[in-house]
Amino acid sequence: MRAAILENGLRKVEIREKSIAGPTDTQVKIRIKACGVCGSDVHLIAHGTIKCRQYPRVPGHEASGVVEEIGQSVTKFKKGDRVVIAAGTSCGICKHCLAGHENLCKDIGVFGFDCDGSFAEFLIAEERYLYSLPDSIPFDQGAILADAVSTPYHAIRYRGNIQESDTVAIIGCGGLGIHGVAIARALTKSKLVAIDVDDGALENAVHYGADDVINLKNVKNPGKALKEVTKGVDLLVDFSGYMSNVEESLRAMNSNGRIVLVGIGRQPLKFLIPFILIEKMISVGGSYGSDRRAIPELIDLYTQGKINLSRSITSHHGLDEINDCIEALESRKGNPIRYIIDPSLD
Repeated sequence: MRAAILENGLRKVEIREKSIAGPTDTQVKIRIKACGVCGSDVHLIAHGTIKCRQYPRVPGHEASGVVEEIGQSVTKFKKGDRVVIAAGTSCGICKHCLAGHENLCKDIGVFGFDCDGSFAEFLIAEERYLYSLPDSIPFDQGAILADAVSTPYHAIRYRGNIQESDTVAIIGCGGLGIHGVAIARALTKSKLVAIDVDDGALENAVHYGADDVINLKNVKNPGKALKEVTKGVDLLVDFSGYMSNVEESLRAMNSNGRIVLVGIGRQPLKFLIPFILIEKMISVGGSYGSDRRAIPELIDLYTQGKINLSRSITSHHGLDEINDCIEALESRKGNPIRYIIDPSLD
């Protein structure tokens, strides 16, 4: 098969022929129809700040496709089925995996980082990583359910315990945060505010249902600005990784509010006014990836008409254009959300 190969120390992928074995008893061979280009792919390929477990590696972790071949023990899928491939891998046997919380597994991994991913014509994956994709959901929108949508869904739905009456603030409206806006809009009937420093990202947030936006470049006190716009926040989810934004937003939180951290940054989190946390009983927690509940529930939201991800699909490209997509995503040229790699376009 043709695949995008990343070598250690190389800041671009090379498109080469690569052998691929047939599936084992519990595995499925999938013909890739769509794979999203994620910000973490920029860090992996262009920056080298994320390292693979071993090299060479085929990146790509947001994928959908069609079942090409199944192992003898596979029972849930047959040739020709449309599927979404979960972005994460896990041991499958620990207490967290058995409880359905694979993102807590000590052996958690990611396709394209810890094993070969989907910037290729085919992928071999364990049956338990696959979810049926209805005909009503296009392959490109189905692919990004695997990470760009499921990660914020887990943060908002389960870690944030969102309620219909919650006033919600989303900090950081990039590839994850913009879908956090879409998910929050689907799950709350109250005010939804998006916060960023990029006008294009905030424009996307308005299209996905934000009632108000705050450009941090234009305010001196983010917490005060957020309080004025919302009159108080019940759920704040940070996708930016800039902890100062979270610290300053604490003053806008309502009693029994929840703060969920998703973005990874280098700054320490320092609350200079911890009495507010205590007095208002505000909880602060992290959220990583998603578990097996996310994709099926997102598919239900989609088929019910509560989310539509068509605006997230910036453009479609063949394998030969991956490096161009990485460069454009890094520079944010044209305000992209998700470039989609379709190997059949080569």
